[in-house]
Amino acid sequence: MKIWIYLNGLQQGPYSLEQVKLLPVDADTPVWYDGLPQWTPAGQTPLLGPLFAPAAPEPDGPACAPETPAEQAARAARTATQAAYAAQAAAQAAQAAQMATTPIPPRPSTYIVWSIILTILCCSPFALAGIITGAISSSRYNSGDYAGAKSMSTVTEWLLIISVVWAVIAAPVTMLNGCASVLV
Repeated sequence: MKIWIYLNGLQQGPYSLEQVKLLPVDADTPVWYDGLPQWTPAGQTPLLGPLFAPAAPEPDGPACAPETPAEQAARAARTATQAAYAAQAAAQAAQAAQMATTPIPPRPSTYIVWSIILTILCCSPFALAGIITGAISSSRYNSGDYAGAKSMSTVTEWLLIISVVWAVIAAPVTMLNGCASVLV
């Protein structure tokens, strides 16, 4: 079963039940898994509630048996895993806080409209390539790659300039070729 938890201000998961047991989850930690109508404190769920139930009193006998080396190693491994998960959650929280405070640069121009107009009017392969690079620029900006979006915007701009130059050079040559065929 996949379990999501809300820990250190972040939604995390999915985790297996064994992984959740290793996390620093307490009875008040909000959790959700398939079958729950909403986020619920872990201690109130059928799956995780028994983990937080008070331990049954031991029958008469020794109060506490000493841990075996294997049990000590297992406890140390659980503690190390819990510390690693806590460090990972803290790193994710710090990254989220940094992203929230970092200003988003403005979207660079994609020049898609100009590329479409030049493709229709000039039949230029460079303008057609401009449509593609403009779309890539937009996609990169939406995925957070601002430097890549700016780079693709510059490429699109150059493709449009080449397309206009192509049209200015091709128009007189085409007209001369048409006039020459009429004279012959």
